Amino acid sequence: MDEQYTVLVADDEKVIRDGCSLILQPEGYRVATAANGQEALELLRTEPVNVVLCDLKMPVMDALQVLEEAGNHYPEVPIIIITGHGTVANAVECMKKGAYDFVTKPFRVDHLTLVVKRALEKQRLERQTRELREEQARNLYTLATEQSRVHTIINCMADGVLVTNRDLEVVLANPALMQLLGLSTPLLQPAPLAAYLDDNSLKEAFHTLLSNPEQDNVRYISQELTIDRIHLRALSAPFYGPDLQVLGVVTVFHDITGFKELDELKNDFVRMVSHELRGPLAAIKMQHTVMLDGLAGDLTNKQRELLTRAQAKLQGLLDLINELLDVARMEAGHCPLEQVPLPLGEILVELVELLKTKAANQQIMLQLAIPPDLPLIPADRRSMEEVFMNLLCNAINYSPNGGEVKVSAVSQGDYLEVRVSDTGIGIEPEDIPKIFDKFYRAKHPQTRQVIGTGLGLAIVKNLIEAHRGSIRVESQPGVGTTFRVFLPAVSRGQDVDHA
Repeated sequence: MDEQYTVLVADDEKVIRDGCSLILQPEGYRVATAANGQEALELLRTEPVNVVLCDLKMPVMDALQVLEEAGNHYPEVPIIIITGHGTVANAVECMKKGAYDFVTKPFRVDHLTLVVKRALEKQRLERQTRELREEQARNLYTLATEQSRVHTIINCMADGVLVTNRDLEVVLANPALMQLLGLSTPLLQPAPLAAYLDDNSLKEAFHTLLSNPEQDNVRYISQELTIDRIHLRALSAPFYGPDLQVLGVVTVFHDITGFKELDELKNDFVRMVSHELRGPLAAIKMQHTVMLDGLAGDLTNKQRELLTRAQAKLQGLLDLINELLDVARMEAGHCPLEQVPLPLGEILVELVELLKTKAANQQIMLQLAIPPDLPLIPADRRSMEEVFMNLLCNAINYSPNGGEVKVSAVSQGDYLEVRVSDTGIGIEPEDIPKIFDKFYRAKHPQTRQVIGTGLGLAIVKNLIEAHRGSIRVESQPGVGTTFRVFLPAVSRGQDVDHA
């Protein structure tokens, strides 16, 4: 190869780093190595890197954190995830974070080199495409004068490419896009956008980029589209002329149908297994209840103790199954919400009253501070009960004996803000971005005795966002944590939709 490319290998196992070097150096690549994600980011800051091979699980900083940081600062560098724990969930999560590809250990030599070559080719094509956008700045139709060069690049891309002018007319569509859209013959150009894609969300994205352009190449809009049974991820960005005037929008479409289908299979599997387990477990729990109530004969103290423990474990399993079903329904969009004007203050009063005994048993002072004139919110009652029950139980569980938990609410214009504060153990800064991930639980010596599934906060976030609200976290280790929930308030004369 004429140009020597640099491949950065980030893996906490030395044998993997050395193995990748032995594979890639004979191919003409320069190989740099890092033992964790933090070292990898330092190398990206100090020297040019073309491709990153990054292990999924590493100490100090894992691949998901690297993807987030590199995506913000080095979006042009493709990142290939390598791992020995390759699951559908891992692959989907990595691709959502912007990974180029996903390779499982042990990998074949030819497969690894092929993936690296494809990543470099993608980088080269994207770089050339950006250069072409800048060169063809003054008039979009001058692309015709360099048609052969453009076609050489665009036609080689596996992703679909669509270029529109300021009037939302299509002036360029590559063969990959035609195939994705099921169009057999090219249309005369310029052609109206509706002849290719009649999608309102895409039109709104184009109008946003054309009316409020940023004077840099970082600005883009990412969205997902569904055409028949094909799922596409569309990345749209404006391009400019020499006078920094926006000439149009270029959009790259990536087919993510395979990942969507795998995700749906995962959800179907979770639902099927959960339903199959819930019935037998409920029956066993009922039989235990019959015995504990003495309806099957007298029990010794030891028998009653064992049955009581088993009953608690069964209830924990049933709670886990119910939470898994809730998450699966939310991800599949099958979680109907009856949004009616709701007095949230009444719900908070009921929940605090319900949890007073639990708080008292742990010597927690549970306080409620809400004004009497709180506005109504358009919400589903059961969902709001689940949201604040989770937040309050967490606050109590993660506070030491003698601590305080306070619930307060205040009107913030068009929004109602509810705060759940505690004087508990707090959350480490590096854990805060992960606490809403499914199954994630922060590791702390004082939390080992707390029983949980790691799904509660994921459900809370999904339910709040389904109500067009948001949640924020403020925490200081050893001092306490505050969750701030913002929910739209009902304004006078407002009609509440039923979802």
